[in-house]
Amino acid sequence: MTLFFLSLGCLGWAFRPDWKPVFGGFLMGVAGGFLVSLHLAWKVSAIAARAAGGQRSRFGMFGFVSRAAIGVLAAVISVRYLEFNLPATAAGLLAGPLVTLILGLSAISRQTGGHASDERGEKQ
Repeated sequence: MTLFFLSLGCLGWAFRPDWKPVFGGFLMGVAGGFLVSLHLAWKVSAIAARAAGGQRSRFGMFGFVSRAAIGVLAAVISVRYLEFNLPATAAGLLAGPLVTLILGLSAISRQTGGHASDERGEKQ
């Protein structure tokens, strides 16, 4: 999904070079959103591994502050150093999680039509 958005931004930049700040900001936002998604996946895996091992941790949060810091860092680099568009950067940061949410909700609402034991992975 990230590669799709990166290619979309690169194609936009190639076809409309006069919109460089917009497409560049979008590309920086998508890259930052990818790092945020990787960090969230790492935190979820770590918490799940601790829970499966029977360990309880007092600090079992998902790391919102660090993920927000990654997003702010992407925005600062995009706007201050590369002089890209801030709303485009914000759109890039939100594109990946928003599409993931929409795809997840559509997968939940989709009816499979199979047997209930197929979902648990049991052999017949």
